Amino acid sequence: MKKKSIVLLSALALSVALAGCTGGEPPAAAPEEPVAVSVEVSQVAQGSINDEAGIIANLAANETVQVSPKVSGKIQSINLKIGQQVKQGDVLFTLDPKDTQDSIRQSEESYQVALANLKQAESGYQQSVQQAKSAVDQAKSGLTQQKSAIGQAQNGVADAESALRDAQNAQQRTQQLHAAGAVSQSELEQAQTGLRQAQSALNNAQIALSNAQTSLESAQTSYDNAQKSYQLAQQRSGIEVARASANQSKAALDTARSQLADLTVKAPISGSIAAVNGTTGQMVGQSAVVTIANTNPILAKANLSESDIQKISLGSPVTVGVASLNERIEAKVTAISSVMNNDLRAYPAEISIPNNGGALKAGMIANVYFKSEGEQGLLVPQSAIVEQSGQKYVFIIEGTAAKRVEIKPTAESSTQVQVSEGLTAGQQIVTKGSSMLTDGATVNIVNSNQ
Repeated sequence: MKKKSIVLLSALALSVALAGCTGGEPPAAAPEEPVAVSVEVSQVAQGSINDEAGIIANLAANETVQVSPKVSGKIQSINLKIGQQVKQGDVLFTLDPKDTQDSIRQSEESYQVALANLKQAESGYQQSVQQAKSAVDQAKSGLTQQKSAIGQAQNGVADAESALRDAQNAQQRTQQLHAAGAVSQSELEQAQTGLRQAQSALNNAQIALSNAQTSLESAQTSYDNAQKSYQLAQQRSGIEVARASANQSKAALDTARSQLADLTVKAPISGSIAAVNGTTGQMVGQSAVVTIANTNPILAKANLSESDIQKISLGSPVTVGVASLNERIEAKVTAISSVMNNDLRAYPAEISIPNNGGALKAGMIANVYFKSEGEQGLLVPQSAIVEQSGQKYVFIIEGTAAKRVEIKPTAESSTQVQVSEGLTAGQQIVTKGSSMLTDGATVNIVNSNQ
């Protein structure tokens, strides 16, 4: 134990002696190297501000047509799907031709009779007068029959309306009883089916009434024409009367034949099917059965402010951005209203956009960008600007150091700043990493966007 203490004391004495030899202070540390700040740079450019403004617009078809038949009837065939492409002149749907074919046969028969009458008129005036009188009687009889048919059709509508009311009441009662648990779901569905059938019966009765009214008008016209022919027969030669009757019958036949052609409904424009509102067997009238939209080119409809309208004109090139497709498309302004929409306080405008692939759809939201050139000057990116105490600065690169330079902007856009002094074209300027810099700081350029 005593021996270990002597050893420790000897070591302590030695260390004190060594400290005395060095003056008692540690050796001085080596000076630290400055840490370089990593930055990205670009070049000061000579040019003008691209004043780019985005306007919200809605895409719409450049042409939309609702197609309805010229005559009422039952759809015989229709095989269309939403989005299907059609060309102008393609058959969209056809109507049952039976009634029209019957009308054509009757018109042909009438025409043949009229031709025979014309030939017979050459044999005597009196016979033509008598035939004209007979035509009046026949037309009057036909008119009477059509008036009777109108009454029957009106009664049919009244009966159908009554039946519909009964069906509605029955359905409501059954609905209430079903809610109370007094009737089964099957009975409720029967009542609902009866209501739909009653509604369908009313629709058919109304169409029948409409057709009867059309027939009545035709019969009235025939009667009026027959009377005129009779009067002419009494005043002119029988040959002239017969010829007029033949011409009239020929016109009626041509009309009937044209109605047969109208039973085949064709596409009036090229485009895609936007809506189909009819099925095989359905009675249709003047309401639209098919809607066709032409979306190539497609239109962007925008509303321009007073300042915006000064920047563009008809034919101006613009860029249309569609965020949902992540792309921009070059287009042209095709229409600008000269009258402000007072509700919007803006001027409606249309931009025509190529849409060959059909990717753009009506209803999509788009942004319309237009450009106007400013005066020439020195341009720096907005990302290079540093603002302190109301002053704006940039950092330029001199060797391996960053130098802070005050600038005076003269114009700005969303991406660029135009300056009047403090810089020269071609200088390297820091665009990323400025927040870590001080004047004279050492930099390390990691990416150069020049």
